[in-house]
Amino acid sequence: MFTASFPAIQSAIKITGDGGGMRIQLDVPEIDLLNALHVIAMRQQAFKVTIEPIGIKQVESDRTISRTAAKRRKQ
Repeated sequence: MFTASFPAIQSAIKITGDGGGMRIQLDVPEIDLLNALHVIAMRQQAFKVTIEPIGIKQVESDRTISRTAAKRRKQ
């Protein structure tokens, strides 16, 4: 299990026009990267997704961690 949020971009959720479904993008904070890495092993298979909302303060905190870490990487 790991926390994630939709990125603040317009294309975070895409719905196909041909009835093929939907594509979503997720932002995973750096603190949860190790927990999320197992998703890479599932690239060639279908899997079940469960989404459970968490408090707004927690999501904002996770985004802050992610942005701060990103700034450190650029330096």
